[in-house]
Amino acid sequence: MAIASKNETAPRPSMHILTPSQGETGWVIETEDFTIEALTGLPEHCYVFLDVINYPPPGPRREMLLEHFGVPKFVANRTCFELNGYFGSKPTYSGQGTTKHLASYTTWFRCLVKMVKKVKVDASDDGPEYVMGQKGYKWFEMSFFSKWNAPGKCQVLCVDTPPDFREGLKQLLGNRVQTRALNFRDPFAMHADLIDQIVVYSDISVWRVRDPVRELEKARMRAGAIFGPIHEVSRHAIHTAEILEATIDNVKEMQHRQTAIHDTLCSHLDETYREQAKDYGQFQISLLKGLKLRSDSNQERLKNEINLVCSNMKLWLQNAVTHTCQAFNNLARQDNSVMKSIALLTMIFLPATFISALFSTTFFNFGDDGSWEVSGKLWIYWATTVPATIVIVVLWELWLANSDAIIKFLKGSQSWPRTLWEKVKPSQSPARETIAQP
Repeated sequence: MAIASKNETAPRPSMHILTPSQGETGWVIETEDFTIEALTGLPEHCYVFLDVINYPPPGPRREMLLEHFGVPKFVANRTCFELNGYFGSKPTYSGQGTTKHLASYTTWFRCLVKMVKKVKVDASDDGPEYVMGQKGYKWFEMSFFSKWNAPGKCQVLCVDTPPDFREGLKQLLGNRVQTRALNFRDPFAMHADLIDQIVVYSDISVWRVRDPVRELEKARMRAGAIFGPIHEVSRHAIHTAEILEATIDNVKEMQHRQTAIHDTLCSHLDETYREQAKDYGQFQISLLKGLKLRSDSNQERLKNEINLVCSNMKLWLQNAVTHTCQAFNNLARQDNSVMKSIALLTMIFLPATFISALFSTTFFNFGDDGSWEVSGKLWIYWATTVPATIVIVVLWELWLANSDAIIKFLKGSQSWPRTLWEKVKPSQSPARETIAQP
C-alpha cells in the first residue's frame, strides 16, 4: 500500500506545447502529461518541448517516440545521444513522373550549448542564471526532430532546451505573425526561428566565457593563484569552440538540404520565398561564424594571459634568485668579518703564547741563587724553527698555486701498482715455465 501511495504522489512527466492560437493571432504554450500515445493527438502545427529527465533512455520507448516523427532507429541509440552535433533528413515522395511530389519530410539535428556561471559584476548580458550548484557550468544538449506531411502539417520535438527557450521562441513567432506568417507548405518553415534561438544561446555561451577571461585580465593575480582559474576557463572555451564548429556544419548541411527541397516545391513556393529563405539561412551561418571567431578570440586571449603569467613567474624567479644571492653575499661578508675577528684574536694572543712557550723550555732556568740562566744551546731552537717555518710557508704557497695539478697527479698515481703488475706479470710467466721443465 505504501508503494502504491508513493507512486500516486510522484510527479508525472509533462511536455510543453507551443502552438498557434485560434485565429492565428499569436502563439500559446500549453502543458500536458507526456506519454508516447499522447503524441498522436498533437496539433498540426506545434513545437513540443520535453525536458531531458522525461526523455526516454536509449531503448524501445525512445525508438517509439522518434518513430512518430519518422526518425531512423539508429538516432535513438547512445552513440547519437552523446555526439556534439549532427544533421539528417529523410524525404518521402509519392507518385511517378509528372505526378511525383513530396509527401513527407523528416529532419533530425543536434546542437549543444555550454553555459558557464554568470559573473557577479559587469556581466555582458542581463539574462537569467542557467547554472545552479557548485559545478560552475551546465550543458544543454539540444536535440530537434521534425515531421512534415503534405500539404502543410508540421510538428517539431525539442529535447533538453534551456528553460526560457520556449518563451523566446514564442516571442520570435509572435513577431513573425505581425510581419509575415509561416508558410507551412515549406518543410523548413519552422526551422528558421529554431536556428535563431540557437544563435541567441550560442551568443550567450560565448560571452559568458569571455567575461571570466576579462576578469582574469583585469585581476592580474599572482602566478600561483591564476593557473587554476585559467585552466577551468580554457576548458570551457575549447568546448564552446568545438560545439560552435559542429553547429555551423549542421546549419550548412540544413541550408543545403533546404535549397534542394525548395527546388522540388517550385509550384508551392514562389521564387521570392525561396531566395529569401536561402539568404536568411546564409545570414544565420554568418552569425555563427562570427560567434566562432569570438570564441577563438577568447582562446587566444587565454593563451596570451598564460604567456604573461609565465613571463611574470620567470621574472619573479629571477628576482628571487637575485635576492637569494644577495642574502648569501651578506652571509659571506658576515662570515668574512667573523674570520677577521678570529684572525685578530689569534694575532693578539699569538705573541704572548709564543713567548710563554719559549720561556717554558729548558733553554731558560733559574739558578740556585734565584738568578735567570740562559742555555748556551739556544741557537739550536732558532736553527730548526726558522727553516721549518719557511718550508711550511713555501709548501702552502705551492699548494695554493698548483692544487688542481697536484690532485690530478694524485688520482693518476693510484693506478700505477696495477699498471706495474700488468707489465711484470707476462715477463715472469716464461721463467716459471722454464723452471718447471725437467
